[in-house]
Amino acid sequence: MNDPTRNLLHLATLTALAGLLSSCIHLKRTHREFHTAAEFANDPGEVPPGDQITAEEALQQLPKDPVFQRVRLDRQLDRSQLQAPIGPYRVGPGDELDIEVAELGETRARTKVMPDGMLYYNVARGIDVRGRTIPEISTLLSKALETDYVNPVVTVNVAKADSQRFWILGQVQKPGAYPITKPTTLIAALSNGGGLLTNTETSEVSNPEPADLERAILIRRGDLVPVDFERLVREGDISQNVYVKGGDYIFVPSLTTRSFYVLGHVNQPGPVYFEHGATLVSAVAAAGGPRPDAIVTKALILRGGALRPKVAVVNLGNIMKGGESDLKLEGGDIVWLPRSPWSKLEDYVEAVLITAAQAVAVQEGLGVLGATGSAGVTITAGGN
Repeated sequence: MNDPTRNLLHLATLTALAGLLSSCIHLKRTHREFHTAAEFANDPGEVPPGDQITAEEALQQLPKDPVFQRVRLDRQLDRSQLQAPIGPYRVGPGDELDIEVAELGETRARTKVMPDGMLYYNVARGIDVRGRTIPEISTLLSKALETDYVNPVVTVNVAKADSQRFWILGQVQKPGAYPITKPTTLIAALSNGGGLLTNTETSEVSNPEPADLERAILIRRGDLVPVDFERLVREGDISQNVYVKGGDYIFVPSLTTRSFYVLGHVNQPGPVYFEHGATLVSAVAAAGGPRPDAIVTKALILRGGALRPKVAVVNLGNIMKGGESDLKLEGGDIVWLPRSPWSKLEDYVEAVLITAAQAVAVQEGLGVLGATGSAGVTITAGGN
């Protein structure tokens, strides 16, 4: 991870993921301290006589808990993901190959596959080897060198497998990107990352107190793989032990460092970090407020993990006008303002969860690379 070239490649990968996500997320970390309406109500400052309110009115202005309903998402784990991948290794950008024309030791060289999948060796012109097997590459090189060598037989071996990598970030001992040199299960991937962080001096995967397993996610090709991390790690349920693939992103959030995301049709969607209690109105304000054409009457607050989320449908417009009490937020909540009306709540919630997971992937990925400042990220949820 200290190789500047490799970091640039990883940053390019995250930027490509960001391109899949249609409003701008400001990824620069912010530290805002929010205050609840109750704290403001207890402000000892002078209150003009005409603005005094009764105790009953003051109680009505205190933020309330959102009313949640459980959403049933029909997401089943594909059983084929529990089978070890079969077939030969296929080369990709970043892989390093040892190449030699048989019986000609001076021709031996280590060559890296370029980002566009091209391989350059000896006098052979560039060859596109992306997705090809080692025997296929050997045959291509032998044919390419026929004009310069007599019946060349080219041997090819993988010296370093860098194209098939997965990311693991969050509450692990050694976050970063890891190569897949052999079939690797999710538990093995967690172990590769040094195991989950714990409250003790050990790094045993079986003792994950500070890790928020309910909200842990596995993203593959922009979608959520419905793995139950709690069953896998706490109960040892091997029915959740899927095999990871190149490009997979694993994120295990913290139970103690709780942030939330304000996404959708707001002016500055992205993560918000807080020290004290936050409310719906203060959170949306921190995100620059709703855009003029946002559907503020059907805003969502999502709580819980991606497998068993709870959702509260709220009329933010009425709350902002003072017609209803403000609502309390908890760390890990997702606040979403739609761009257009939605109809089927379950489908819309699923799209929001996927979008939020992608936003987390971009944020945490840039963070582990040490990126600073802001980056443009586009996000959508079901076209809304």
